[in-house]
Amino acid sequence: MGKIGQPCDRRWQRSTPDPPVDTGKYFPLNYIFFQIYPVTEYSISNRIALLINIRHFYDLKSNRHGAEYDAQAVLNLLYNLGYAVVYYQDLTAQEIDEALIRFSKHRKLFNTDSVFVVLMSHGDLGTIRGSDLKNFEIDKIYERLNTKNCPALMNKPKVIIIQACRGENEGVVTVDASRQSMGTENTGPPSKNIAKVGKVHIEKDFIGFHSSTPHTYSYRNPEYGSNFFHYICDVILTGCCQDDIEELFKKVMQQFEDFPSEQKQMPTKERDTLTKHFYLFPGKYHCLVCASTGPQIQTYSVKKASQKPVFTC
Repeated sequence: MGKIGQPCDRRWQRSTPDPPVDTGKYFPLNYIFFQIYPVTEYSISNRIALLINIRHFYDLKSNRHGAEYDAQAVLNLLYNLGYAVVYYQDLTAQEIDEALIRFSKHRKLFNTDSVFVVLMSHGDLGTIRGSDLKNFEIDKIYERLNTKNCPALMNKPKVIIIQACRGENEGVVTVDASRQSMGTENTGPPSKNIAKVGKVHIEKDFIGFHSSTPHTYSYRNPEYGSNFFHYICDVILTGCCQDDIEELFKKVMQQFEDFPSEQKQMPTKERDTLTKHFYLFPGKYHCLVCASTGPQIQTYSVKKASQKPVFTC
């Protein structure tokens, strides 16, 4: 036996190399198990999601025409990802809160590996509006599903997607073309979490994805819905077997980076407390979507992303 750092004895060497390993059926080699949220066939079969679409309002002039296309696209997306969907329409602000409380007690939460919560409405910074045009605080979504109020979701990814305006500013500014290549660097110190014996984080394993940056409009086309959900469905359905959720959201954002329209918006990842990679179908479980023996992804028909003037929210 050779010493450390020296070639081993020839009698221990193989005359032929090992056959190549098909890594496509397993987790990527650079991601060991504890860096990935656990997903099993059983947990996939128990997935559950919440969708709330506020399309009609007490003030008819506020109705969100085209939102029905977004809702249908999201229902199709979640179905293909294995989620049973609890679907509500046209709830008041108080009813939105009540729906979240009921969802936080759903029996499937103990067996699911994750949840999606999707809300569509008018809104402002930190709020969305119910059908009664009263404000519902977005903070309450995280409060209702946190470790204290929903222990069944502890250590499980909770994906919050919100399509709503966050202000009345346009997300566009005119800049000198010579400065567009200049980048910025975040030099702030990393945050540190100090664990205490017998304590758990009250809010962890969330990721929020908003349709626009703070203080700006979100746009929706009355003829087919929003580009936000168009790109979400397209990116996730084509990349769910290879990318984690943060990478998928980044690819959605990239779709808006050079979008040829005067009405700019940039989706934003916020309140991200994921501590691991969340793959919807990690490693060998990707066969549940891609293999002929598993459930097949159903395509949906949607028009090309709009470059025409659209409504806000």
